[in-house]
Amino acid sequence: MRTLYYITIFFFIKNYQSQELPNYNQISKNTFGLSITNSSFNGDLETLTKENIFLSTRSIYGLNYERTINHHFSLLSNINWGKLSSNNSFGNFESSIFQTSIENVFYFNKIYNNENKFSPYLSLGLGLLRFNSYTDILDENGFSYNYWDDGSIRDIPQSDSLTSAYLSRDYNYETKLENDSINYSNYSLFFPVSVGLLWKFKNLFNVKLFTTFNQLLTDWIDNISDGQNDQYFSLGFSINFFFSREGINFKKEKKQYLNIFDLIDSDLDGVIDHDDKCQKTPSNVVILKNGCPLDSDFDGVYDYKDLEPYSKAMLYVDEFGRSIKNISIKNSNVQFDTIIVKEVKNFIE
Repeated sequence: MRTLYYITIFFFIKNYQSQELPNYNQISKNTFGLSITNSSFNGDLETLTKENIFLSTRSIYGLNYERTINHHFSLLSNINWGKLSSNNSFGNFESSIFQTSIENVFYFNKIYNNENKFSPYLSLGLGLLRFNSYTDILDENGFSYNYWDDGSIRDIPQSDSLTSAYLSRDYNYETKLENDSINYSNYSLFFPVSVGLLWKFKNLFNVKLFTTFNQLLTDWIDNISDGQNDQYFSLGFSINFFFSREGINFKKEKKQYLNIFDLIDSDLDGVIDHDDKCQKTPSNVVILKNGCPLDSDFDGVYDYKDLEPYSKAMLYVDEFGRSIKNISIKNSNVQFDTIIVKEVKNFIE
C-alpha cells in the first residue's frame, strides 16, 4: 500500500515538472465527459458461485473533466455515484457509494498528433469515497432467511423438523449494516489505477474504453473485517466532448457556434473550418493560427512546397519557390503556362 502511495505521488510530481506546453495552433483538447461502468466488489464477503456473479455486479455512473498538460500528460477529475454489492450463502450487502477523485493520465501516443486516432493510456490517482451499506435478511413478509446446508433458504434454523417452509430472497436490502462493537467511518480514501484505450473522433469528441482497479483504505464496506482492505474492479467506457482552453464566449459567439458542425476540422490541422483560411492543408505541415501553412520567405509559396524556403526579398519565383533571375518570359526557356510568377510581398498573416 505504501509503495502504491509513493508511485502515485511520483506520478503527480513528474507531471508538473514536464509542463512543456504543446504547440496550440488549434482548439485545446480539454474535455467534459460522461461515463458508465460495471463494477465487481472484492472483499471479505466474496461472490462464491457463478450464479451470483450477475447479482453482485452493479453500475457506477460518472462525470469527468480532463485538463491537458502537454502532449502526453493530462489531469482527470471524476465524480462518480452508484452501488457495490456481493451475494452468497453466507450473507449479502448492497452499498450506495459517492466518490470523487483526481488522476494523472499518461498517453502512450501523442494525443495532439492528428494522425493518432487511438492511444493506449495509464492513469494513477487518489480519491475519497463515501459508502452506505445495507443487507437483505428479511423476505417480503418479514421472515428471516435461514440458509441450510442443502442450499435452500427456510423460515427456521436448520433442524430435523419437517414443518419448515421454503423462502425466496426478494433482494430488497432493507436492513442497515452496522457494527455494535466498532464505530467505523463511512468515508475512505482510495487509489484508482486505470488502463484504457482512447479513440479520437476528429476535434469533436473521444471515446475511452477502460478498466479500473480501486484499492480502498477501509475494510468495512461489507461490514466484515479480516484486516485486509476492500477492493473493487470496474469495466466501462466514457464519451468526452472537446472544448476550448480559452473558453468560448457563448454570448458574443452565439451566431457563430449555434451548430456543432461549425466545430468540424476537415483537414485535421487543429483549426476548425470556421476559422480555417486554408481548409485543405496536408498533414504534418507547420501551420499558422489561421490554418494556412508557413511561408518563411513570404514569396507566396508555402514552405512544404518551397525548394528555396529562404529566398531573398523582391525576387520572382516559380511555382516551387525557386528564384528566377531573368523575368523576361520572352528570353526565358521556361514555358509561360508552367510558371507562376509572384512578387515577394513583406507581409505577415
